Amino acid sequence: MPSLPQGVQAAEQIPKALPEVPGITGVDGSMSVRDMAMGFEGKKISMRQDGKGTYITISIQPNDVPVDLLSQPVGARYQIAMVLLDDHDRPVKPRDMEEGDKAVQSAAMLCRNPKFQKWMDKMGLAIMATEDACADGVRAYCSIESRSDLKTDRRGRELFHELRNRFENSFLNDI
Repeated sequence: MPSLPQGVQAAEQIPKALPEVPGITGVDGSMSVRDMAMGFEGKKISMRQDGKGTYITISIQPNDVPVDLLSQPVGARYQIAMVLLDDHDRPVKPRDMEEGDKAVQSAAMLCRNPKFQKWMDKMGLAIMATEDACADGVRAYCSIESRSDLKTDRRGRELFHELRNRFENSFLNDI
């Protein structure tokens, strides 16, 4: 395989989180959005917001600019996936994603806690003091379909933290 310019990633290095788009396939029917992605390293220069959206200015080294990007007209639409890199070019997990992962773990552990199960039952948030009923109650309270939704659903995460705080504060008030 020929070497790529510095900062340009091969398609297999592009995150797999890019969604598949129905109806967009190559000649053999196997091409996905990830297969069509242009990879390059950029540096955030500025950002501003107005009523129409958020505008991000990214600087790309001249040798790293994909030719196809240059040939498209202004106004062409792109699906963009960005990964923050540290000083050693290693991916950095976004803080929001870290918080989401912690909330998912916390919800699972809490639902296994017999004291939390009893509290949820006593508060009328679960139909009985079991792990499954507790998980159902957490999902209903947080307006989510699965506890794993806490990874990406900020409002659900806020509601989960509120629920957990109510539970913890109930013990403080009893002391």
